[in-house]
Amino acid sequence: MGNIGSFFPSSSSYPLRVCGMSPVIAFLLFTTLSLAMASPASAQTRYSCRDEQGAVYTLARPCPKGMVTTAVSAGPVEPRAEPRSYAPAPSRRSSVMREVPEYESYMSGRCRTLQNSIRGASANGSSYDVIAGMQREYRRDCSDEESDAASRYYRERREARSQRRTEREREEQAQLAQEEQESRKALQCAESKRILAVKRARTDLTPGERNDLRRFETNVITRCGDF
Repeated sequence: MGNIGSFFPSSSSYPLRVCGMSPVIAFLLFTTLSLAMASPASAQTRYSCRDEQGAVYTLARPCPKGMVTTAVSAGPVEPRAEPRSYAPAPSRRSSVMREVPEYESYMSGRCRTLQNSIRGASANGSSYDVIAGMQREYRRDCSDEESDAASRYYRERREARSQRRTEREREEQAQLAQEEQESRKALQCAESKRILAVKRARTDLTPGERNDLRRFETNVITRCGDF
């Protein structure tokens, strides 16, 4: 049996020799430390990433484009820890859904409730899977109803605007007609008063003409007022 020391490097290659360790013990300690340092399970870099909706994810790789890196740490892997998969932020459709549409009152109670739940989930930072699931259910059960409600709402708005425009035109026409009537009346009264003044100035009227003048004067006063 050969010398066991021949299987290991010379003692000069181990700094631990100065501490009184034999080459065999130093080699075993060196190997153990090397394996421990090289083990991927002993330490791992982690990245805390925040998306546009404010949700925070812990990833084993650098944060994807569009997310903000909030922290980077290295440490032992927690036992039985399940990796969290990254899902992209909800689409712009969900952000649009947060606003209450003007035609919501024309929709059924179920679809209004589901729509409010989607807005609340988006505002509260619920997970993408939850929001996406509600959006799929909404598109499946309420998309046609939403389209009908929007059509009815905007049709009624157009009809209401048309009716207001028609009423406004009628009022304007009535105002113009009244102004024209008053203008004609003013001209007629002015002419009647002129004729009455001429007849009053005459001194050669016969009894019948004076009776006609009195009747004419009464009519002018009744129509145009005293003067």
